[in-house]
Amino acid sequence: MADERKQFTLADLPKIPSVIRDFQFFAQPKYRIASARPGSGNTKNIGSATKTQELVSGTGPFAALGEEVYDDYWMFYLTRDMAQALNVTRPYINLKTYLEYKERGVDTLRAHKKEIAKLSEDEVPKTEDDND
Repeated sequence: MADERKQFTLADLPKIPSVIRDFQFFAQPKYRIASARPGSGNTKNIGSATKTQELVSGTGPFAALGEEVYDDYWMFYLTRDMAQALNVTRPYINLKTYLEYKERGVDTLRAHKKEIAKLSEDEVPKTEDDND
């Protein structure tokens, strides 16, 4: 065992025993390694997969769902504290309740498809100049 109090010079660098070795470096887009839970309990930090193989291979839960779902999930995610500050009920807390939340919204929109189509027709600008 090496004496941890021993001082070395730069010339001794190749002889210094390392406390770590066999690094494995990887890079993945955030959505491929993100989890559906915050990284900490009281903030909106995006958590990540915790299994090494999921991190290295980029197979977190959003990998199959895609970046668009990841973005939508986290843009509108509310922690308990955020929901309380807004005086609202949290719309979802995980991917299962996110799916239920999205399905409720889609069902409501589908039930009013004709009214929405009519409103959309009324909202179409007459010319491109009307967009300014």
